[in-house]
Amino acid sequence: MLTTAIFRLYPSPVQVPQLNEIFTIYNQMKRKGYKLLFNAESDIQQKLMQICHNNPYVNTILIEIKTKFKQQQTWLTKRRKYLQHKIEVVSEKIEKVKKQNQKDHRLKGLYSLLSSLQNRKTHLILKPIVFGTKPLFRQRIRRTISKQEFKIHRDASFSCIGKMQNGLKNLNLKILPTMHLKIRTFSKKPGKKWVLIPFTVNFKQISQFHILMSAEKYSVVVKRQIVRNELRYYAHVTYDQPNQANKYTFENGAVGLDFNHNHLTLVNVDSTGQFLSYQTIKFYNLHSYRKDRRDDFASFKIDKVINYCINKQKGIIIEDLTFTQTFSYSWRRNRKLSQLKTSMLSLLERKCARHGIAVRKVNSAFTTIIGALKYAWSLNFSNHILASYVIARRGLGFVEDLPACYKRVLAQVGGILKPRLKPSSPYRQWAQLYDLFQYYGVTPFWSPDSTTNLKRNLLVALNTALDGLNPPPGVPPDNLRAGLLAYG
Repeated sequence: MLTTAIFRLYPSPVQVPQLNEIFTIYNQMKRKGYKLLFNAESDIQQKLMQICHNNPYVNTILIEIKTKFKQQQTWLTKRRKYLQHKIEVVSEKIEKVKKQNQKDHRLKGLYSLLSSLQNRKTHLILKPIVFGTKPLFRQRIRRTISKQEFKIHRDASFSCIGKMQNGLKNLNLKILPTMHLKIRTFSKKPGKKWVLIPFTVNFKQISQFHILMSAEKYSVVVKRQIVRNELRYYAHVTYDQPNQANKYTFENGAVGLDFNHNHLTLVNVDSTGQFLSYQTIKFYNLHSYRKDRRDDFASFKIDKVINYCINKQKGIIIEDLTFTQTFSYSWRRNRKLSQLKTSMLSLLERKCARHGIAVRKVNSAFTTIIGALKYAWSLNFSNHILASYVIARRGLGFVEDLPACYKRVLAQVGGILKPRLKPSSPYRQWAQLYDLFQYYGVTPFWSPDSTTNLKRNLLVALNTALDGLNPPPGVPPDNLRAGLLAYG
């Protein structure tokens, strides 16, 4: 498990210019190398070596710029796929409207949207990135921040990946037992090749410092930032920490977790699958925070999940989520989803491994539908809590059978809709039931968190499905309906 420890550096007045020089040269070479890579020029490493004459830093810079460029190419591929999907959706809608009425006033807007999407896809190309982020660059253009402050934010970090030599660790950025960070400079003059900067270790980081001294390898990133109108320096040390033995397992039950873009729901169940308690953890205004603050806020919320599992002395069961998205929401929800899939899931797994909490992943198919259709009658909770309950039961090995009232409905109307799942699928009947309710125009699965409305919609759906099959007057009812109430 990768763990990062942050130590604050305290350079002397003589060492501050040397440290700032490393920040400047390193980030200048990174921008130069990215420009060469973007223009597809050859011999990038040799050209960078002519500038700084320091091979370890050049190797690290090449890794960083190639990673950034690959991320851009991945974004370009996904963006083209997304635009193509939108074009197909709009084209299908145009054909559907034309079949109904060729003079429909909506066609003008649809054709305009289709033309806009096609132009955006045609002119979609890679553009150079802005080092220092676009918001800061715009502030610098408007002169709301000074040039020096913009450079500090732009040239905010450097690192150096070194190889082990003669059994020794990375010699370019090395943690010494005397609580000093040994940094290699760009100078070739004797006595100026290295700089030793002291750092502090608080009482919470003593164990991490001892692990670092015995670790086989680690990586160091030196960062600087303005805190309370003061320029401060930090060392972010990442190392591989062995996982602890799981203290909290699934012997006495489990905690089910349902991830949503604006809240988490936790449900505590015993070993027999019975509902015990629940808790909801909401994210207020997560989209309005900057990246670092969002990460801190997410970590604070994940700590509540960890404390809940430790309090219940049980492991946690989560959904095995995939985020292949071919459509887009609003920018607020997109940011929340991005935070969820890039930070919160991995952060939860790391914190669980650190505290000895067992984690089990299950298939997320039809959890909300099963919770709404099967347990809303008895538990009287919202869809998200019921979905967490189904996740916990599924992780413990319980199979959700279809209730008898739903089996009776499917037995009578099973031939109306063609099943979309294979007979071997355990969710075939749930999918068929979901399609049946959609066919009759009732979808209680996405109703508000009012269980009264949910139950009313279910009753309407069942009655509608069965009333559509009522026999004509004078014909006795079949055996399936004999002696049963309207709501089953």
